[in-house]
Amino acid sequence: MSENIEQELEQDEELLLDPVVEELKASKDQLLRLAAEFDNYKKRTARDTEQAWQNARAELFKQLLPLMDNFERAACADGNIDDYKQGVQMIFEQFVAMFAANDVAAFGEAGEEFDPNCHNAVMHVEDENFGANTIMAVHSKGYRMKDRVIREAMVGVAN
Repeated sequence: MSENIEQELEQDEELLLDPVVEELKASKDQLLRLAAEFDNYKKRTARDTEQAWQNARAELFKQLLPLMDNFERAACADGNIDDYKQGVQMIFEQFVAMFAANDVAAFGEAGEEFDPNCHNAVMHVEDENFGANTIMAVHSKGYRMKDRVIREAMVGVAN
């Protein structure tokens, strides 16, 4: 009789464990699928990011191509200085238009108040003609795209 009881206990144990084992297998399968989906998501995101960078670079150079054409024309000017000057002026105007179309604006003018967040002071001079913390000379303009500073203005600051 004790053998019967042992067999019954084993059967009861198996009946109790079967659903737990099945649930564990299902959870493991679900976790493996989730891990695979996440890995695919990471790969897809990396690929999409790289494609976006490639598209942005291509668009930038597409905008620069007319400027390159005008540089070539200016370089091939037949010694006529007026044609050369006109070509360079056209190139400058194209740059200005391209910057404006992309919300890029210059900043950093003499007389403005110095702001360390967007100006880089490369020189300091005591000059009574300028107020305290005032830009007196601009060595290179700064540029910002909307609210983001792309390049700080290099300036000389008075007092």
